[in-house]
Amino acid sequence: QVFDQACKGIYDRAIFKKLDRVCEDCYNLYRKPYVATTCRQNCYANSVFRQCLDDLLLIDVVDEYISGVQTV
Repeated sequence: QVFDQACKGIYDRAIFKKLDRVCEDCYNLYRKPYVATTCRQNCYANSVFRQCLDDLLLIDVVDEYISGVQTV
């Protein structure tokens, strides 16, 4: 995955990969192309990314992921 130039925060490969993995897993869950692209929009700061966290049962660690979104 290529780093999204729209992200203006600190480039941290580990955080970026972790956030991207949520979108990949969500795409694999639904197999809808728009899920993968929309999930990554606005540098992961969007409602689809949040919904993916819920759908992937990552609700217990949402704060950790949202913190990552605010970093990149």
